[in-house]
Amino acid sequence: MKIRTVFLTGLATTLIAGNALACGDSLYRVGKGVSYRVYTAPLPGSVLVYGDSEGAEQLAAELARSGHGVRFVNSDEELKSELGSGDYDVVIAAYSDQSAIRSGTQAATKAPTFLPVAQSDEEEKAARQDHERVMMAQEDEIKHYLKAIHQTLKGGR
Repeated sequence: MKIRTVFLTGLATTLIAGNALACGDSLYRVGKGVSYRVYTAPLPGSVLVYGDSEGAEQLAAELARSGHGVRFVNSDEELKSELGSGDYDVVIAAYSDQSAIRSGTQAATKAPTFLPVAQSDEEEKAARQDHERVMMAQEDEIKHYLKAIHQTLKGGR
């Protein structure tokens, strides 16, 4: 009886210790720790973010962290210069700035896709008439922007 108890205790200890060692083992095999709450872009693209708010700047930083090549501009001169280069796949800006985006992309050989950000429900309805994808400034999270960019890159314009 005593031998059976010692044997079962030793077996249980071995099984528990084996699981404890394997718990974090996969993180070391990869070579890096896992960064949680960071979304990654499966298809990185070149994104231009235009705006003069702190939210636009934060959006640009999050998109860059996810793996996209991001340039943030906050003036009309910089916007026209960057759009004229034709190096961008997607331009993210407020829907109210669409005239500046259109005038800047007329000279570009390869016009980027405009992803408008609506500030209100009325603006969203108006934007949906001209654009397939419209983001809402107050409601959409970074994962929604990443999904819209990915769909744009994957499916063309």
